[in-house]
Amino acid sequence: MKKTLCIVLGVVISNFIRAQGITPNGQITGALASFVNQNGAIGTSGLSKNGGLSYGTGLSFDGTDDYVSVPSGVYFNGDLTIECWVYPRSFTNWERIIDFGNGAGSNNVLLAYTDGGSGYPAFYVEGAQFDATQPIKLNQWTHLAATLSGTTATIYINGIASGTATFSTPPVNVTRNNCYIGKSNWGDANANAIFDELRIWNTSKTQTEIQNSMSRELVGNEAGLVAYYNFNQGVPFANNAGVTSLTDKTSNAYNSTLTNFALTGNISNWVNGAPITYDGTTSASASSSAYAIKQAYPSSADGLYWIKNPNINGGAPFQIYADMTTDGGGWTLIMTNNLSSGWDGTNAILRNETSPSINSNYSIISYADYIKKSASGFQYMIDATTRGDWGGIWTANSAYSFVSTSNGNTNITLNTKFGTWIYCDDGIEARMPYYTSGAQGIITTSSDPNSNWWGTLIASSGWSPAPYINCSGNPHPGIIWYWVR
Repeated sequence: MKKTLCIVLGVVISNFIRAQGITPNGQITGALASFVNQNGAIGTSGLSKNGGLSYGTGLSFDGTDDYVSVPSGVYFNGDLTIECWVYPRSFTNWERIIDFGNGAGSNNVLLAYTDGGSGYPAFYVEGAQFDATQPIKLNQWTHLAATLSGTTATIYINGIASGTATFSTPPVNVTRNNCYIGKSNWGDANANAIFDELRIWNTSKTQTEIQNSMSRELVGNEAGLVAYYNFNQGVPFANNAGVTSLTDKTSNAYNSTLTNFALTGNISNWVNGAPITYDGTTSASASSSAYAIKQAYPSSADGLYWIKNPNINGGAPFQIYADMTTDGGGWTLIMTNNLSSGWDGTNAILRNETSPSINSNYSIISYADYIKKSASGFQYMIDATTRGDWGGIWTANSAYSFVSTSNGNTNITLNTKFGTWIYCDDGIEARMPYYTSGAQGIITTSSDPNSNWWGTLIASSGWSPAPYINCSGNPHPGIIWYWVR
């Protein structure tokens, strides 16, 4: 009976897996294929080149009537580069990435990901055109770039040159009024693909320059960048009915209009983006937190990283210090206190925020709510005197804020204790540190921040650098660190 049941279960599971788009040989097909990068790693939030999570968004065109209308502009008048990540679902007659001109055959500059239905990318400038020397693949992310340097035109596929040609006529310096993403000026087929990271430059990028930046987001202020669409406006596969604009990240503000998009579901909507790197090693590759970086790039070491959040610093990338080793890593430093002087009720939650330091006074406590991995169930860490001592790792079991002014945030669990201290009135108490801007203990675990205010991380005066653990023998710890994950 057990053998028969196992056989039946095996058939059921096999059929279920096939229905989900996985063949008996483990190949990914159908809808699931859109979550698989070129190295075979899977994720629902997009993926980086090495299979780590990324957080970008792309725009899915349905191949019927979807397109993006771009404002009138000159855009091209000499050397140029057009680059974009493309995930084609079909090769129909001349499906475009862009077609900027004044009608059919009038000042057109266009990049198509297929010449006719061949799958060979094609580049066209003012009547001259040529194809790449190799086709791209369906249902797979590919980076395409086309450059014009003087009279030499080149197409690059995934950063490698795939054919050159001589274009005797450079693009005319005129305003182009019929500018489209995913649509033709001739009435050819609309794009049936996902696009991400579309960039237009007034310089001819070298192969090395293309390779160095193709897998990273840009800031938007790079020299020679005319228009930059990172396609990060919508939420993948959600109802995005109100997100009808495509934002140009450059100061030129060529913000564009989505036309005929359903903006809901898996097609004709904002979806998962291209395999972009978010390892935090540069401002252009900023991630969302140290935790996100560690999940995507497990070999990340302790040190400075770049992160960004729309609620912090106007959305611009900023640096943090990360502990990537303690208890699995992924900790963002939100406070260092090594000197009691200078702290007050205002700067306790934001001080020297552009100079993250593990040795000097620093605080981004006011940012911590945007960096923690979840509303509740996030973790915080405190250590003092030396790293990994006189503190511990806690989980907040409720949706507590790092700038809460309540001393009632006691639904916490001590996961790991550093050292031999004990909870007591003259030391760390069993509550998440809270913010009391007018008290002696400004960031404290004490139930009374003005009377018995031991267990304090930042004080308004005195101590070295704050009254910490008296009952267990470390009243002057010398330095205290505070972390979030």
